[in-house]
Amino acid sequence: MSLLSVKDVVVRFGGVTALDHVGFDLNRGEILGLIGPNGAGKTTLFNCISGVINPDEGTMHYDGRPLGGLKPHERAQIGIARTFQNLQLWPSMTVLENLKLPIDALSRRNIVADALRLPVAVYQEKRATEYARATLHALELLAYQDVLAGDLPVGIQRRVEVARALCLRPQLLLLDEPAAGLDADETLHFADLLQRVRERFKTSVLLVDHDMSLVMRACDYIYVLDFGRLLASGKPEEVRNNPQVIAAYLGEAKEKLEVESPDATDVEGLTPVAAAPAKAKPATTEFEPLLEVTGLAAGYGHLEVIRDVNLRVGKGEVVACIGANGAGKTTTLRALSGIIRATRGKITFDGHDITRSAAQDIVRLGLLHVPQGRGLFQKLTVEDTLRLASYSGHRNGDLKPAYDTFPVLGKRRRQLAGSLSGGEQQMLAIARALLVRPKLLMIDEMSQGLAPTIVQRLFSYVEVFQAEGTAVLLVEQFVDSALAIADRAYVFEQGTIAHEESAARLRQDQSLIASSYLGTAAAKEPAAGVTADGHLSFDLMEELTLRLPAALMRALQEQAAKQGREPEELLREFLQGQEVEA
Repeated sequence: MSLLSVKDVVVRFGGVTALDHVGFDLNRGEILGLIGPNGAGKTTLFNCISGVINPDEGTMHYDGRPLGGLKPHERAQIGIARTFQNLQLWPSMTVLENLKLPIDALSRRNIVADALRLPVAVYQEKRATEYARATLHALELLAYQDVLAGDLPVGIQRRVEVARALCLRPQLLLLDEPAAGLDADETLHFADLLQRVRERFKTSVLLVDHDMSLVMRACDYIYVLDFGRLLASGKPEEVRNNPQVIAAYLGEAKEKLEVESPDATDVEGLTPVAAAPAKAKPATTEFEPLLEVTGLAAGYGHLEVIRDVNLRVGKGEVVACIGANGAGKTTTLRALSGIIRATRGKITFDGHDITRSAAQDIVRLGLLHVPQGRGLFQKLTVEDTLRLASYSGHRNGDLKPAYDTFPVLGKRRRQLAGSLSGGEQQMLAIARALLVRPKLLMIDEMSQGLAPTIVQRLFSYVEVFQAEGTAVLLVEQFVDSALAIADRAYVFEQGTIAHEESAARLRQDQSLIASSYLGTAAAKEPAAGVTADGHLSFDLMEELTLRLPAALMRALQEQAAKQGREPEELLREFLQGQEVEA
């Protein structure tokens, strides 16, 4: 029996299906990775397992017992512990105090015994302290036991949070984005830490993280979600080289924005815009810097997300920023537009130092940011939204350029922005920018939540901004499409820029991009796949899972899957063969 078994789980939010019959198994002693692009359903599935939300369909079993109906604290009591993407330590308490709290929560101490200092209370207090100190020692944190948690660096806080979860003595540890905010060395150290956690605490781990250098190094087996469905599974090196996984992360490879015939059917009101088959600047064009960024660092509170970012954008240039989720692309745009303050470095725009400038002052200089999620006023009509933009730019109330480019917006001019479809909202965000006529337009995830056909048409409108003399800095998950319209590209990894290259060359070197998104698989002992419906009998599996390594269990299940048989059949054959030989 697997330690955790998830079968045909379905979760719907209104009319949106977040998870569509997803299933997997996690064996005892295994570190299992769960990955996928934005919106794939990873967090939803994670929250189902931890009890934050209840699935609409499907079943989940932990250690042979159903999880349905159990609240999060009840799941913690039976051995399921979790960490959170956003650090949830108590900053005003010491590290040791943070660890003792979950131990006390599971003990039988009471207020009366503590107040009277009864022997049982004294014993339990001493026991909690000793176990917390032992856990800190195992995770190389004992030197920080008397330090306030809020005063520690992010990398140490991540380890403290894992240590606190381990104080629940779980059989299953759920880790949600534990590498967020860590640099490359800290990530490698954390991967090694997970191996020690498994060996020392005899704990299985389910890991959700966007940092593929951690997932590929630490995990024995990986499941990949895409659009709420299970896309692929396998060992790290198999997943990393899987064409379907690469396509899910990078976007399907497409020729440069090929538009069908001029009389092709319009998509959501988009007027077809023909694009040139190649994107190249004349070799004699002199680079004129518009935006220059040197040594930029920024983050949120104590969490430093980006560090030592150096980039530049020339006048009239299209520059793409690509990289895995959590690499720091969105944070970089937010720092450039003044939404968050840079902690180090310098930002120069059109000759002005804007490092400490307010967001509204940056907009007045001609730098406009279309944020992830579009940033529209949901209660304003389309026409009011565009009119506000036209007066803040140089159009003086003239909305014709927006309606000529996006005819569907003219038909929706009296409609509230919040009632538009996703594609129409993105058109409105772009049309608003078109009316402002900025010197530099930064667009964050233009394709988010949109169908590929609509996305391809929207990409073609970047050239409209170029024709207006506007430079574009583009953050995008449809990598091939972004590179097709870009002059240059920066590849982000772990909060900094790892590569700078011409877009054309990056399109030819898919291995470089894939390694940035999917990391490098570390050499491991063989550990192979599992079917969603392959189980041994309860008693026999219980005995095996307690005695056999997780890698051997995976190998057995994978061999059964290849032969189209049940795992228990292969096991019985093996046992019968041993009896005959004996």
